[in-house]
Amino acid sequence: MKALKRALRVLILTVAAYLLQVCVMQYLQIGGVAGSVLFAVLAVIVVSCGKKYAFCASCLIGMMMESMLSNVPGFYVIAYPVITMLCAQAFADMSDRQLERRRMLNENRRSRQREGGGRERWWNYLLSHQREGDLPAHLRIPLCAALMDFILNAALCVYMYLIGEELGMIHVARVTGSVLYTVGIALLLMVPLRYILRMYTPRKREKGGEAL
Repeated sequence: MKALKRALRVLILTVAAYLLQVCVMQYLQIGGVAGSVLFAVLAVIVVSCGKKYAFCASCLIGMMMESMLSNVPGFYVIAYPVITMLCAQAFADMSDRQLERRRMLNENRRSRQREGGGRERWWNYLLSHQREGDLPAHLRIPLCAALMDFILNAALCVYMYLIGEELGMIHVARVTGSVLYTVGIALLLMVPLRYILRMYTPRKREKGGEAL
């Protein structure tokens, strides 16, 4: 039942994000650039709910975008799930097995660092400080949203170049503005969306009614 309720919340947020993107964001452009509510919401789902929910949400968004807004046949229905799953590999919560593997890998690197010298010791020092656990969720969400928006815009720029359009600094500026706008949307939405997804559990109370 808990999983069903979470799936329903994810579905509602996904549809709401799509409606906001296609109906509202066109009126909230800054310098002709609109951020992506879709990637902001997908980033929250990736970090808060995991890869399965994120994959289903991205497939639904891809199909809706493909049916309504696509200028390139098959682009959105492929791009959204692929981009989401690529970023999920980096920003979704690591499993216990991955955490243990990361700790063992870092321990091995630290041991080799003590035995190395010169350039090898410097390189091993950098590798040994690779994170052993997940970064804070409120940091991973904007980073994930920024990376997803950047990948999609980069893919669109490559497509424009292949069809013969000359790329210039205006395109770089628009991509940068889109990424920053998307990060701003993610920062604005991540706390209320995580609350809707029940990521902030209430503190337990003692029998006397005082919070622990």
